[in-house]
Amino acid sequence: MTRRLGPIFSVVLSLLLLTVPVYAQEEADWNLQFQKQIHSWMDALSMRDSQFKQWKNAKTDVQTLGANQHQWLVSITQSGKQVGYLVVGELPSPKGAEKFVLLEYGLGEYILFDDAFAPREIAAEPVYDGFASHWLLTQSPNTQLVNAKTGEFYPAEFSASEPVMETLPPDELVQEGQELTQTKVLKPQESSPFDQIGWVHDLSEATARSDVTWPQLWEQQGDEPVTLTVPLYHAQVLAPFVVGSLHLWNDQHAYVGVWDEGLRFVPYTYARRVGQFHIQ
Repeated sequence: MTRRLGPIFSVVLSLLLLTVPVYAQEEADWNLQFQKQIHSWMDALSMRDSQFKQWKNAKTDVQTLGANQHQWLVSITQSGKQVGYLVVGELPSPKGAEKFVLLEYGLGEYILFDDAFAPREIAAEPVYDGFASHWLLTQSPNTQLVNAKTGEFYPAEFSASEPVMETLPPDELVQEGQELTQTKVLKPQESSPFDQIGWVHDLSEATARSDVTWPQLWEQQGDEPVTLTVPLYHAQVLAPFVVGSLHLWNDQHAYVGVWDEGLRFVPYTYARRVGQFHIQ
């Protein structure tokens, strides 16, 4: 019996050894394409927006977000100091033709899913969904959510809403080969949404919600504060943000930068879907 298994085992082992170089080459090609793309976006931002000048020749570190989500967090450092991040997604595509999209990017020393704020529980899973990004704790008596930007523990009864970011059509997101073509700064310094509270009055009005178009946002001046309010976790949290900057990629893909312990840029279509803009 042993003699018969010997040749079979040798054949199987040979086949496995033959596949190893193939997988290794595919992984190397994927990493090369991924690094090329993220540095292309970093160069575009550092050249077109002076707020991102520290991104030039900066170092990167990549971590996977969640299991089988095809999303990655790229931490960006300059001279050992955190200066920003990218959140990159991958679209389904034929083998060997990866397509990456830019889901979010941020400026400053406080990034999403920072190890300094990460829960110490072993089963803390990073879950990315724009403003609703969180760590998910599943080994506690009750499932619990932890804010991905601040490390704040939400009450145990809070639960995540249906994800929105992953439902955005690819043509609403920045993809490979696209350049940052227009930028506008509304608030160059970190601002609190509670410095001007006209948006609170808007929320209390029993009137139908009115959308603010991208041209209306672009027409605003720095002395006219714009606030974005976002209900999170089945409207159990209301998160207000001051709009600081606007970006337009390839003159068609709009991203809104809000102040949140640094600047966070998300697709305008996503921000409009999950929240409400208030022009004062």
